[in-house]
Amino acid sequence: MITDVPVPRPAVGSPRTWLRFLAGFAVLYGVLAVAAAGDPSGRWHLVIAAAVLLTAVIVERVLHPAPISGFLRRCWGLGRPAGRPLAAAVGVSTIVLGVYPLFAAVSGSALALRPDWPWLLVGVFAFHGLAEELVWRGYAFRRLREGRSFRSAVLWTMPLVAATHVPIVLTMGPAVGIGAMAVAAVTSLPFAHLYEAGHRTLWAPAVLHTAIDSFKLFVVPAAAATTFSLLLVSVSLVVPLLVLAVPRPVAVPASTDKAFS
Repeated sequence: MITDVPVPRPAVGSPRTWLRFLAGFAVLYGVLAVAAAGDPSGRWHLVIAAAVLLTAVIVERVLHPAPISGFLRRCWGLGRPAGRPLAAAVGVSTIVLGVYPLFAAVSGSALALRPDWPWLLVGVFAFHGLAEELVWRGYAFRRLREGRSFRSAVLWTMPLVAATHVPIVLTMGPAVGIGAMAVAAVTSLPFAHLYEAGHRTLWAPAVLHTAIDSFKLFVVPAAAATTFSLLLVSVSLVVPLLVLAVPRPVAVPASTDKAFS
């Protein structure tokens, strides 16, 4: 059984380091949210993802100076993916996609793919897969993990990620919005697990995140939106937890950022 080992003092612990961390998070999420609000069709998600990555590099260089060598791989999880967690993410994603035939069985009608779904799929992977995972895992979880146990870092990340989904309560109603917040909080565990199992790379959690948000490739009738959303919430709360069967290496995440302490 894999357990965490004692860890040093958290890199994000004092008021000053918390302010610095939250400032970086606010900038990254601000770019992500504002850009997404300006692109409801999702056709510019690839460009938005590139903008988020550029912002992430600037935030890291300004707030948390570190050696430039291996910057994207070391800091932002864009290194070579590990095979086992990536395979697990693909397998579990396939089960998540079972929500569509399940909805057809429950409602008696299947959802139709949008005509431009291949391009939308690229955008969903770039935005919801890579860009959001870069902010949630590549920045928030990674920073909170330094000097903390895996469990503690996940628990600290959960409210941050859930809070960013509050606007859904206003746009989709309390039932769907609270469900989305719950999914964001609960999936913090399997996504972080895949991130660490993949040697702190974003690829495996990005694949699973894309599967959960793949509903954007389909035309969901307004009359069926609530039913489908609640069904998707139920599947997304349970199925991603299957990735916890993939071993996660024991690691002591010591802070290497002197400017952060």
